[in-house]
Amino acid sequence: MDQMPHIAKTHVRKVIGLLTFVLLAFLVNSCTSAQPTLTNFPGTPRPPMPTVSATQVALGRNVYQANCANCHGANAEGAPNWKKPDAKGNYPPPPHDDSGHTWHHSDRLLYDIIRDGSRDPMRPDAPQQMPAFGNKLNDAEIRAVLIYLASLWTQEHREFQWERTVDDMIRTPPPPR
Repeated sequence: MDQMPHIAKTHVRKVIGLLTFVLLAFLVNSCTSAQPTLTNFPGTPRPPMPTVSATQVALGRNVYQANCANCHGANAEGAPNWKKPDAKGNYPPPPHDDSGHTWHHSDRLLYDIIRDGSRDPMRPDAPQQMPAFGNKLNDAEIRAVLIYLASLWTQEHREFQWERTVDDMIRTPPPPR
C-alpha cells in the first residue's frame, strides 16, 4: 500500500512526459510543414492573384495617358516634390509606380478615388485635390487603369496590394440595391 502513491506519481509523470512529447512534436511539425494557403479573415482560402492580359494593360495605359498623365506623369512618376506640401498644405499628385504609395491601397479604395475624387483625409475642409472621373470614365475604364497601375509594381507590391484588396472585399458590405 505504501507503494501505491509512488506508482501513481510515476504513472502521472509518464503521462505528462508523453503529452509533452506529443505537443512538442506537433509544434515542431507545424513550424516545419509547408506553408498553408493564405486565408482571409473568415478563414476561407484567399483567391489567387488574378492574371491580366496585355490587352487589359494597354487599355488601362491608354485611359491613364488620356486622363491621368497630365497630373501624375506620363510614366506614373508623380509631380516633382510630391512629398512636400505647397503653401496651403496641399500635396502635389503622387506617383503611381513603385516609388509611391498607391500599391498600399485596395482596389476598392483606388476605384473610389478615381470615381469620386479625393481631398486630404486629415483636413476635411481641404479643397478636392483629385478630381472625380466618375462622370467621364465608365467602370471598365476605371478598372483598366487599376490594372495598368498594378503592371507598374513589383511582384511583391502586387501581392501585398492583392491581399489588401481581398481583405477589403471581405470587410466591405455590398452596396444596397
